[in-house]
Amino acid sequence: MDVECTCSALRMAARRLSQAYDAALAPEKLSVSQYAVLSNLAKREAEGPPSMGELAERLGLDRTTLTHNLRPLARDGLVALVADPLDGRSRRVTLTPDGWAKRRRCQPLWRAAQDHFDRSFGTEPSRALRDSLAAIARHAEGTAAPVPEKD
Repeated sequence: MDVECTCSALRMAARRLSQAYDAALAPEKLSVSQYAVLSNLAKREAEGPPSMGELAERLGLDRTTLTHNLRPLARDGLVALVADPLDGRSRRVTLTPDGWAKRRRCQPLWRAAQDHFDRSFGTEPSRALRDSLAAIARHAEGTAAPVPEKD
């Protein structure tokens, strides 16, 4: 692994952790990306169903990736895409009763993966890592690497 490249190091770590969380959620046939969608919708239910754009923003995804993650959730009846009452062209995403039930079943599986990582990496280093990653995400938001000038 090229440890000089921050992006490569983050991507490798993200892939490896995603594989571990996916394995933990496998009994429920859900990926960690799909669990993140269900969990975000559940945690912010009081705000009402988000638009596709709002949900993508919350999750730090582009709309194409969000659509890719939503397709199987909608097919399996875990989320519903409903027309926005104020703008019929826009759709809002909501958890169905089956989606709520799936999230409840998956939460202990996710928690076990989270706890395993915290134990193996260390509770304090894990917390510091999450804080650092959140700071990196905030710092990187809306920034792009400068394009070198041509001679």
